Amino acid sequence: MIKLQKIIFILFAILFFFVPLVLWPYTSEVFEFNKIVLVYIFTVLIVAAWFARTVLAQKIIFRRTILDIPLLAFLASQFSSTILSIDPSTSWLGYYSRFNGGLLSTISYSLLYWAFVSNLDRKHALYTIYYILASASLASVYGVLEHFGIDKALWVQDVASRVFSTLGQPNWLAAFLVALLPITWALALTRFQIPQRSWLRNSRFLIHFLLSILFFWTLIFTKSRSGLLGFGVAFPIFWMGYFWLNRKSFLKCLSPFAIISSSLLIISLISGTQYTPNLYNFLIKTNKGLPAETLVKAGPALEVGGTESGTIRKIVWRGAIEIWKQYPIFGTGVETFAFSYYQFRPVEHNLVSEWDFIYNKAHNEYLNLAANTGSFGLIAYLVLVSFSIYQMIKNLQFTIYNLQTNSKFENFKNENLLKIGNWKLVILGLLAGYTSLLVTNFFGFSVVPTQLQLFLFPAIAIILAKSEEVKVKSETINTNQKVLILITLLVLSYSLFVIGKYWYSDTLYAKGKGYNSIQRPDAAINYLVRATNMKPNQPLFHSELANSYAAMALALYNQKDINGSKKYVDLAISESDKSVTLSASMLNLKRSRFGVFVVLSTINPNHLLIAQETLIDAITFAPTDAKLYYNLGLTYARTGQPDRAIEILIKTIGLKANYRDARLAYAYLLIDKNKNTEAKEQLGYILKSIDPNDSLAKQALESIK
Repeated sequence: MIKLQKIIFILFAILFFFVPLVLWPYTSEVFEFNKIVLVYIFTVLIVAAWFARTVLAQKIIFRRTILDIPLLAFLASQFSSTILSIDPSTSWLGYYSRFNGGLLSTISYSLLYWAFVSNLDRKHALYTIYYILASASLASVYGVLEHFGIDKALWVQDVASRVFSTLGQPNWLAAFLVALLPITWALALTRFQIPQRSWLRNSRFLIHFLLSILFFWTLIFTKSRSGLLGFGVAFPIFWMGYFWLNRKSFLKCLSPFAIISSSLLIISLISGTQYTPNLYNFLIKTNKGLPAETLVKAGPALEVGGTESGTIRKIVWRGAIEIWKQYPIFGTGVETFAFSYYQFRPVEHNLVSEWDFIYNKAHNEYLNLAANTGSFGLIAYLVLVSFSIYQMIKNLQFTIYNLQTNSKFENFKNENLLKIGNWKLVILGLLAGYTSLLVTNFFGFSVVPTQLQLFLFPAIAIILAKSEEVKVKSETINTNQKVLILITLLVLSYSLFVIGKYWYSDTLYAKGKGYNSIQRPDAAINYLVRATNMKPNQPLFHSELANSYAAMALALYNQKDINGSKKYVDLAISESDKSVTLSASMLNLKRSRFGVFVVLSTINPNHLLIAQETLIDAITFAPTDAKLYYNLGLTYARTGQPDRAIEILIKTIGLKANYRDARLAYAYLLIDKNKNTEAKEQLGYILKSIDPNDSLAKQALESIK
């Protein structure tokens, strides 16, 4: 029994240490996919070990907490929305490329919570925190090195300007670190209060103090506004709580507060933030009588782009609210925002710089839940969060009482009590870090490392505060127990096999997609066929395979191999049909299907009519998407329907007035109809309002003259 408990602790320690760090460049998504697979693997292992303990103890090992009912209610909301989802397979596993947030991931996080509170003790909980901090320290060191260009040649993004380390996106790294900063302060302060040593000579204090500096320095380098806002909430919550807990010795608290706060202020002055220049730039510009240098923003499209990120978010949020209004109770289904948003996408979205990007999240966790899981899911989530905060505050008060009376802690010697730490400060750090997640999620969305924090911080606080340990005695193992253990091992093995198969199929898909990107469909087909055989219900695999078959058909057609070309034409159509059948609501699959039939139309022009029908169908799912209308206009022009093409292009321009390609195509059609005056208006608009140096517009205008 003791060995199994140690095994569960070791599994949790490995999980917390490696989830923020793990990545693999040969999967379709480098960061989140591998992290969620790791969560699935360790959830299975931990639950199996937990069940084995239960079998050996011949009783259910389960610690009841105040979060049980809210957690079950939240799971019920996610399950209901999955059953009623417009795309149940996506709701089950999550949107492909995001993964976190599907029903399976929520079940995993919930099981991890219950396994943690039911099997571990205070010492395990504290050491778990140490493993989290160790992992975060490695990620932060790498983030700092990124800022100085250690891997700038590996990424398309300007990673030196906005670091993302091993988490994959600056905002995700910022949210992860901000949640841990108050814990470093808490652990540093427990060392600060040890009377036997000066804090300057206390190595444990210095370690946590330096970790605080490292995390904050990395936070600065992320240039994450949501991260700084989260910090702006966690900082006052922690320090106000700290002063309140030590109100009887208020003056003694000023020294550590001044030391930690001044260090963070100095870092801000030296490195600068996205709102303020660094000290060097400030002094140089000021001495020259010039305004201080404004920082150049760099990063993901939504975060910087040509349009201010706040403007984009407001538009996306409006779309999310419209989805919520149309599906008020259960939403459109867990993780289906990428499908439903385009049905309600505001027209103004066409006018921002990221107008043709795929938005698979609402970039607001709460609106994302409202759109995907309706009022039921949102309310259940808010109740879970509220009870988690209440639980941590309650644990904090309970711990204060026990520390003051020293009751229930008599098993610990004074030396050990100092070594293990002042629980009240650690719980306060967990509470402050937890609230920071609620802020960063308001301007973004949860990912695997931060979702682990959201579910497990309350569990750690509960274990730190509980007054008694769950002691379970085991007796001699009988035959029934041996059978149950054997069944557990078989189920564990099968589960790990399924997870491994899931991961490996993605690596095959990634290889095939990579070969397609360099125009090697012959090599791509080999990997994609294997991927679809392993995961026949994954529509993206079939869609990518259809692209490979279409490219092969065209290549053989150009080589005059008619029979071989026809074979691949049929295969391309078959795979494309499968993809849209498996996921009828996914807009991206319809776009891909359109591309397949455009390629095939070179072989047989009749395929262009199917491409046209595909676009008409896609527009019913995305009635404000200007690009779909533009492509539909082109297909009408290519199929000899210029009047219909003009009608569609006029609609396109109405949706997106600054659509250069649409206006140019419209002008060409007008020239063909000898409507030169109207054509001049379109070309003039391009040169005046879009691009004065547009060579094609100038050439067309000259041809009219």
